[in-house]
Amino acid sequence: MKYFTEEEFMGKYYDECGSYKITASNIEDACLMIFSQIGLRYRDYSWNENTVPKAIKNASMEQLRFLLVHDIPFLDTNKFEIDGMSAELDSTISKKALLFLSTAEVNYFSRTNTINQNMGINIPFGG
Repeated sequence: MKYFTEEEFMGKYYDECGSYKITASNIEDACLMIFSQIGLRYRDYSWNENTVPKAIKNASMEQLRFLLVHDIPFLDTNKFEIDGMSAELDSTISKKALLFLSTAEVNYFSRTNTINQNMGINIPFGG
């Protein structure tokens, strides 16, 4: 899941993020975090950097900027135990990235609708 290239990202955020090493894994993590916020009806697993809606691409780039600038670790677990100390971390989604999604032509996760209208998917029963 990759909605933008490193070149696109640096073209937009070079002033803030030019000194950071960007990896393909960082890009995929940021895109996945945004994808997880999108209502089920609006998700498309075939999106790539050429076909993803602009609002989702912008939100994904903003999420990567947010993760880098605020030094939020790219982790696949949220619980750590080291030498008798333990901590739980929560993933943080950029509020600006969420704003991109909510103010787009399509509100990808409108909270004003009921769950069935926005987040649910139709599951046919019977014939």
